[in-house]
Amino acid sequence: MNVLEIKKVIAIGGSDPSGGAGIQADIKTFTELGVYAYTAIAAVTAQNSKGVKSYEILSARFLRDQIEAILDDTKVHGVKTGMLGSSENIMEVVYLVSGQMIENSVIDPVIRANDGKMLVSEASITVLKKRLLPYCFMVTPNASEAKWLTGVNVKNVDDFVKAAKVLKETGVEWVLIKGGHLGGQKAVDLLFDGKNEFYFETDKVPIENVRGTGCMLASAICAFLAQGMQAYDAVDKAKTYVVNKIKKAVLLGKGSLQAIHSFNEGELSENRTD
Repeated sequence: MNVLEIKKVIAIGGSDPSGGAGIQADIKTFTELGVYAYTAIAAVTAQNSKGVKSYEILSARFLRDQIEAILDDTKVHGVKTGMLGSSENIMEVVYLVSGQMIENSVIDPVIRANDGKMLVSEASITVLKKRLLPYCFMVTPNASEAKWLTGVNVKNVDDFVKAAKVLKETGVEWVLIKGGHLGGQKAVDLLFDGKNEFYFETDKVPIENVRGTGCMLASAICAFLAQGMQAYDAVDKAKTYVVNKIKKAVLLGKGSLQAIHSFNEGELSENRTD
């Protein structure tokens, strides 16, 4: 492949040494979907399949140096953010997207770890909502994150719309609220552009507690946008990709299941723990 044909994206977020979430999950997803992954580390975590033990937030100056090192060298077609950790780091992403250096910005508003540990302050949540989202293409909160961002307790479709409207008022172009963790046999997500409501409904996979699915979904959306897809198609294809990953998740440690990248069906069958 000619190098000029390769779409390049940058993931900005936290590093996960167990490889199940964060930057490591982003890299695997981008690579598997055919885009080249650059990264800028905003935080370093000590975590495994059982949860986050501790973390350190890197300085905004160092985060900026990483981003500038990449942009000084090449053009990037998309950016996906995860755990940013501080108001200062969020502002570094604001400078990046507000200057229109990168289009196709997908914000996964990582607020808490799966085990409930807070990964960002309430002040930083306000900065993300008021300073970052106005410049971004899409934000992808789950129901819990939507509540933190909007104050709306998302429990049903009406709540989806209320929360989406509040987020759309920030200026972000598209809002994707994920309902996979809500009750019921169907997983329903809402994609909203301020006028149109697009619902994605799938049967819930009878496999719970899979790590990194939010990271993978946002990364997959970013990859498909960078490849030229429109918002609806990018979300639709990304959801199919993640559902297939959940169906093939395996137990690698002592806690949550893990989605696996770049293994064929035979390899997974041989190594799967049921």
